[in-house]
Amino acid sequence: MCELKRALSSAHNTSPGPDGISYELLRHLNEGSLVSLLYLFNRIWREQVYPTQWQEAIVIPILKPGKDPKDPLSYRPIALTSCLCKTLERMVNTRLVYQLEKNRCIPLFQSGFRVKEDPLSTILLN
Repeated sequence: MCELKRALSSAHNTSPGPDGISYELLRHLNEGSLVSLLYLFNRIWREQVYPTQWQEAIVIPILKPGKDPKDPLSYRPIALTSCLCKTLERMVNTRLVYQLEKNRCIPLFQSGFRVKEDPLSTILLN
């Protein structure tokens, strides 16, 4: 439950995906609903069956600044995916990164896409 709450609190208020469920809605779920959501996530993990709807996205073309709107290459695609899916992904990523750091699987010279190291995390990982 702690991991779920941390994942929801660290999420930015992005637009919802095809299911229409926003982070704002997820953050206001009561404890019973959060338990049900956690049950769903654990079932997905155990059964290795990913909801088909989570594989869909709404793609919105955004015009790049100063570019010709008539040229298709002037647009940047933005994919809106399910906030439920992104929450589960965030939880899995947190566990995976923890295990990789703990077992020193990432070379020390690798600095991009890593959590900023602080003395406490170093102590916890040793």
